[in-house]
Amino acid sequence: MALKRKPPPGNVRRVTSQGNNFRGVTTNKGGHLVQFESEQERKLILLLERDRTVADYISQPEVIRFRDANGRSRTYTPDFKVWRTDGQIELHEVTLEVRRELHESLRQREAVAQTVCQQRGWRYVVHTDQTLPSGYEYANLDFLAAFRSQVYADAETTSWWLKQLSDRGQIHPQVALAQAGPDRAVGSLLNGLYHLLWHSVIQMDWHQPFVARGNLHQAARIWLSMPNSAPVQPPERKVHP
Repeated sequence: MALKRKPPPGNVRRVTSQGNNFRGVTTNKGGHLVQFESEQERKLILLLERDRTVADYISQPEVIRFRDANGRSRTYTPDFKVWRTDGQIELHEVTLEVRRELHESLRQREAVAQTVCQQRGWRYVVHTDQTLPSGYEYANLDFLAAFRSQVYADAETTSWWLKQLSDRGQIHPQVALAQAGPDRAVGSLLNGLYHLLWHSVIQMDWHQPFVARGNLHQAARIWLSMPNSAPVQPPERKVHP
């Protein structure tokens, strides 16, 4: 008999295969393993990673037990539990809008979760494919997420980009790169730029194409929102009860 693998710490279950569903495990900003069992859930993970007001989060956090409209015993496991930097706690659910509209049972469990959160002083948030990123925004999040690590944070590279963008409007990155001397590796400068974009030190239009087929898109533009910006440091790792 095959042994079942345990879920990551803090998760009440492992995500399951539902045919060809998009699923996996990643490490979040707090250093915890989090699961996703759909592309929409991964989109939310990317948003949580970039959100400075999110201190930490886990997947499959708890089982809520309730009785449905017919008195039958039911269970519901929200997709994520989120801790905000201001102390607020939230449960998050990810679903498809068409499923919400067709299945009364989904709306029933959302109502139960909403009540539970109100009793605890928490928030309950539902995301659908209609509210989560798509198109260029999702493509940009997906690409730049690979550069979120502090491994790509380099003080000299950051200073170079801030100097290039100081007192300038929106420019194509190649305009700045043209000023790089022979002693500067363009690859390292780009890696540093991608890190700064992810952490909002340098700004971009997330709804416009930025990279296409491994090259900077002609529509890409970058700029500074404020002078003398400094890289955002990741929050310290915290263990929540």
